[in-house]
Amino acid sequence: MSAATSAVVGRRACAVLALSSAGLHAAMLGHASNVVAGLLLAAMIAACVYCARDLWLRGTLRAWCVVGLMNIAMIAVHLPAPSHHHGMQAASAGQQSALMDLATAVAAVEVAVAMAVLYYRTRGNAQLVSGKPAR
Repeated sequence: MSAATSAVVGRRACAVLALSSAGLHAAMLGHASNVVAGLLLAAMIAACVYCARDLWLRGTLRAWCVVGLMNIAMIAVHLPAPSHHHGMQAASAGQQSALMDLATAVAAVEVAVAMAVLYYRTRGNAQLVSGKPAR
């Protein structure tokens, strides 16, 4: 398998991962506590699908940057969230917590992959910034 072919397979695998994030957000949509939360989840579903499409078709630096930043933001928003949910049944809260844990893990993987791709694809640009030859 050539390097170009493996890059296409890799970015398309990440596109599938982004679609799985959309699926996790869709599963959480049924647990939205109010209209604002539901609209926010719907926006996140659309953003995940948009990024998945961008990764599937092109895999530009912009696409990888957006994937990384969106997932960092998702982790930052959800980490301080309380582990209990007032007014929810225990089974529903447990299911939502499991979905949140899975979504956070998927987001962490997406951040790591995006960082690796951005590092690999831009590492030669260090010479342009510093004026010194890259080692």
